[in-house]
Amino acid sequence: MKPLLLLGLWGLLWMGCTDDSISKQPGLTRDIYPDQESWESTVIISTQGKLIAVAKSDRMVKYENQKMAHLIGTVNVDFYNDRGQHVSHLLADTADVNIQNNNLTAIGNVVIRSDSGMVLETNIINWNNQYEMLSTEDTVRFTSLDQDTLFGIGFESDVDLSHGRIYRPWGVTGRGFGGFD
Repeated sequence: MKPLLLLGLWGLLWMGCTDDSISKQPGLTRDIYPDQESWESTVIISTQGKLIAVAKSDRMVKYENQKMAHLIGTVNVDFYNDRGQHVSHLLADTADVNIQNNNLTAIGNVVIRSDSGMVLETNIINWNNQYEMLSTEDTVRFTSLDQDTLFGIGFESDVDLSHGRIYRPWGVTGRGFGGFD
């Protein structure tokens, strides 16, 4: 009697641990869960041992099949030049880092401040690691060192905002923009 009772209890426990209700529901698979997840995360972006950027976020999730690290919560990214000197800081709501090519896309309330004092504001910006360029096709607001404000649709620049271009610009100023074409 005792062996039968033990076998019965073991069977109940085993059945309770093998619930496949997620995979049985239409449209739901185990792929909805990240392969890795961490809080107060730091992602270091480098190329051939050269530090490019350090990205920090409240939370990071990574799905192996997407080859992306999703930075969630307040995202802070510090960018560095070829000599390893800090040149700018990016703040955004979220960001995605492509783990194959180290490209970064920052999304939501994006603000980039160069160490020299220039500021770029937009909704989305892309960092192309190969070309070491920031770019967006979204609306931008650029504030110069002289506190002049220029708006536009589309932007590209180096990471310290010193050599860039604003596409379809509008705004009024009597001064130049330093390194801007």
